[in-house]
Amino acid sequence: MNHTDLAHWQAQFITSVFSQDPQASNSGMAIYRNNLVLTHRASIMLTFSRTCALLGDNAHIAIYRYLTEFGKASYDWALCGEHFAQSLAQQPELAEQSYISDMAKYEWCRHQINRAPAKPFNQSSIGMLSTHDWSDLYLDLAPGWGLFSSDDDIPTMFVDALEKNTPPVLYGTHQTWVCWRSGNAPQQLIVPAQTQVLYQHASAMSIRQLADLAEVIDVDLMVWLALLMQTKQLFGLRLLD
Repeated sequence: MNHTDLAHWQAQFITSVFSQDPQASNSGMAIYRNNLVLTHRASIMLTFSRTCALLGDNAHIAIYRYLTEFGKASYDWALCGEHFAQSLAQQPELAEQSYISDMAKYEWCRHQINRAPAKPFNQSSIGMLSTHDWSDLYLDLAPGWGLFSSDDDIPTMFVDALEKNTPPVLYGTHQTWVCWRSGNAPQQLIVPAQTQVLYQHASAMSIRQLADLAEVIDVDLMVWLALLMQTKQLFGLRLLD
């Protein structure tokens, strides 16, 4: 059984366990259901510890809703929670607390960064700028590199969320952060407004396209690339596969 078949089988099993027919209500199914709920809850609370802290006593309810509404899409428990932020954003009770679903989105981002495969830091590949057509060159970005946006300072809240009796500090200013893994730990920096469009296209555009874009927005491409190298967001350059 391959991974896709296994995930499909698990989804069908979860549906059966939570169905209302007599078979699902017997003691055997009740044991499966309890084990499933407890394992699912433990996985979510491990990955989304700050989000669950913000939810407080409502965390178990939110987790149970997520399991029954979204099921389990992967055979790997470590991947449980891909749509948890979406589930929280859909809850009417949290409509005035959007920072909670944003926190879940940020924690999932960090989780994915931690799981991203390691890669070598290839500074010498920058020399390809003088030997290759820039249309064939692309940025080789750090493990887990990506962007995160919110109307609140979620990275700061991530650090403060577990402090007892400390309400979240809401900044109310939309910001974008670039997130990546350097060494063994996730990193993040606020993306300056002037270079935001470069960050948005960094993973998909060729160096030639990025250079043209930088000229339009009046940004020195080489200075921007040097900054990416200094912060180890950029691991080198790669040729188009």
